Amino acid sequence: MTEAIDSKALPNHKAVHKAFDEYLGKLGMRQTKQRRLILDAVLALGSHVDAEAISKKVRSQDDSIGLATVYRSLQLMTGAGILVERHFDRDRAHFELNDSLTQHHDHFICTKCGKIVEFFDQELEALQEKIAERLGFRLTDHRVDLYGDCRDTCGFQDPSSH
Repeated sequence: MTEAIDSKALPNHKAVHKAFDEYLGKLGMRQTKQRRLILDAVLALGSHVDAEAISKKVRSQDDSIGLATVYRSLQLMTGAGILVERHFDRDRAHFELNDSLTQHHDHFICTKCGKIVEFFDQELEALQEKIAERLGFRLTDHRVDLYGDCRDTCGFQDPSSH
């Protein structure tokens, strides 16, 4: 059964902040007000956000935070294993919480409007395991990004409904 995943269902914010603080400490860096605001914005906005959307949100709270600071902070969060950088299109990077912090999921991306839907399908997961075994692999990780045209936003018409 395929089920859509709620990309706003996020892990405990305190635990994410603690993990980021620990990572920064290992690098000999300290947590700053700007980094904290940026992480809060990431957690508030949910999955598949780009640096520009995050920058817009943090600048509403502190207009001294520039896009370069946002990018540097996102790279630190990626290094900490909190975020994963995804490239669903050629224009820009999107960031989402690492699967280790949320439920594993795959993506369906609309090629027209860019809408991203997270989903989980147990049959697809089982099929990937079978294929790996048949080809002599032990599956340790995977990412599935499917592309198509969405019905809701772009008006895709199912040919079988005519």
